[in-house]
Amino acid sequence: MALGMGAKVQGVSWKSITAVAVAWLGLAQALAGTVAHTDRNGRVRALEVVGESIEVRTDLRIPTEGWKRIPNLDAARDVKASHGSDTWKWAGTIEPEPGHPFRFEQSLRQDADAVRLSLRVACEGNVKTEGAYFWLDLPIAVFGGGTCELSNGADAKTAQMPPEKAASRHFLAANASRAEFAAPAGKPTLTATFNPACHVSVQDNREWNTSTYSALVRFPAAQWSRGTTGALEVTLRLAAEPDQSPAALSVDAGKVRYRLDGFGGNYCFGIESPVTQYTLDNLRVAWARTEMTPPEWEPENDNASPDDTNWAALTKNDAPGTNLRREFLLAQQLQKRRIPYSITIWRLPEWVYTDPGKGPTAFGRRIAPGMWPEVLECIGSYLLYAKKQYGVEPDLFSFNEPDGGVRVKFSAEEHRDAIKGLGAHFEKLGLKTRMLLGDVCHARGTHTYALPAANDPEAVRYIGAVSFHSWGGATPEHYAAWSDLADKLKVPLLVAELGVDAWAWRGAAYDTFDYALREVRMYQELVLHARPRGTMQWEFTSDYGTVRVEKDGTLTPTVRFWFVKHFCNLTPPKAEVLATTSDNPKVLLTAFRGEGPVYTLHIANLGAARPATIVGLPAGVKSLRAVLTSASESYKELPPVTVQGATLKVQLPRQALLTLTTMTAGR
Repeated sequence: MALGMGAKVQGVSWKSITAVAVAWLGLAQALAGTVAHTDRNGRVRALEVVGESIEVRTDLRIPTEGWKRIPNLDAARDVKASHGSDTWKWAGTIEPEPGHPFRFEQSLRQDADAVRLSLRVACEGNVKTEGAYFWLDLPIAVFGGGTCELSNGADAKTAQMPPEKAASRHFLAANASRAEFAAPAGKPTLTATFNPACHVSVQDNREWNTSTYSALVRFPAAQWSRGTTGALEVTLRLAAEPDQSPAALSVDAGKVRYRLDGFGGNYCFGIESPVTQYTLDNLRVAWARTEMTPPEWEPENDNASPDDTNWAALTKNDAPGTNLRREFLLAQQLQKRRIPYSITIWRLPEWVYTDPGKGPTAFGRRIAPGMWPEVLECIGSYLLYAKKQYGVEPDLFSFNEPDGGVRVKFSAEEHRDAIKGLGAHFEKLGLKTRMLLGDVCHARGTHTYALPAANDPEAVRYIGAVSFHSWGGATPEHYAAWSDLADKLKVPLLVAELGVDAWAWRGAAYDTFDYALREVRMYQELVLHARPRGTMQWEFTSDYGTVRVEKDGTLTPTVRFWFVKHFCNLTPPKAEVLATTSDNPKVLLTAFRGEGPVYTLHIANLGAARPATIVGLPAGVKSLRAVLTSASESYKELPPVTVQGATLKVQLPRQALLTLTTMTAGR
């Protein structure tokens, strides 16, 4: 799961920044040159040429002596952002050690043919460092097996970028004013120039299970002490051949693959934000997930007997204005809206752990063996109180990511035993809440974690659904393993956390168009390959928010919100998912049939603009409402499109989501 929010950005409202960003991206649609997508702290998260995006990323890093710590823009403090018509500026501090700040300033200018970065770093403390570095990351999937050249005038060094992990991570180093990285076929090619010339070292990051190469560009200053400054100018040019080939798409209305309740979200952290109510009021939430906070319900053991609950000691914690009260009221609202939901524990009271006292941020916590009766009492009493006082019962219960220990850790066998123990206890208390099997960190081969419980008939009695989290994505085969497991158990499969990057809270990297487009891809791939009954985006609150809260309290939906609204509001409730095909990997098509019948097609074009032909549309469908979201359009109603003989021809804008539906307007 995502663990928190990134650095606070000051000095300018995000409403005004959003307006300029949209204008900038709209201008970029007309440019043939390199376009940068940045996060709140000034890091480039992707470079684009005519709709072709590549995850080329930049950073500023100041490693301490011996590379013991490598603080970067993730850890930047007091970041202030400002902008002009074609230039963005960021300023803030990075502390390699507490009390020893480095002040940084960065500007980014978008020219017609290049992205130009200007960086300045000033040491305001006394700490031993390895220097200040401009960091450039390139995806191995694109550049692996290609060539890298470092040059300074006539002097040049060249090396192959290793397609497989090599014995030594460093494969090229030189003093350079220019670096060129070329894919095996020659394009794409990234050219970077440095002024002044700097020492550049290029390395393979697979040693740390990261599928990137990095160019470490060292600022010229030899030694850093209080008062030392360094400056660097970097120009980035990406050359790529945009794929504008037509897409041939098809729908088979006679083949129903599975049924989908719909799309929803998490309401776990930041529920006090007005974003929570905004998403509930403006999105059709088909599934929800909330947090249970036992440390707030029973911070101290109520008494020495798990069979004799001291209700007075517990219920006094449900006080007005507390997070605990907000949890109960939120659950009540979900139930009144008839939204099915799962409730999840991240943390237990410190007194139940084998290592009490580590605090709420510790990972991998384990329940002391003798404390299980107290844990059952704590969780059961919370749910009984919620039922009696607020009239609510969650449909499902889980511990968050128990395979990874975020924050309570279970082995696969302990997970099985917890399902049996808690399931039996809930049944004894007369609760309808069922157990959620899995709820694991990611989908890549993790279905094996659920097998001990899935193969235990007693545990299966209490299982109401199966779940994984989608962080980092997965292959179709990985997704299929989870859906096959759910089919075997005859229970729904839920994606309890739909998210792309669990670390995108750093520098609010989730708040970028590039991240939004990656989420669109994930929605489509989950529908195509995982066959879920429902998904829950991380999150529909201010945490990883799709809506920004401005300084004056107004709410500004981001492009991520509009993309999500396509899926939530334009997909028919409890729909049949129809079979579809696409001959272009950059165009993903999903199709749905709801009661009526009503039909919806979501077409995600992840690359350059292109024409598309859709065949196999259901007989009787003569016209379709069209809704578009892109970098410059937000849930825009387009003129209806006409179907001719079960065939439709459309023009797909670059990097956009086009929804075609027979649903009426107003949703």
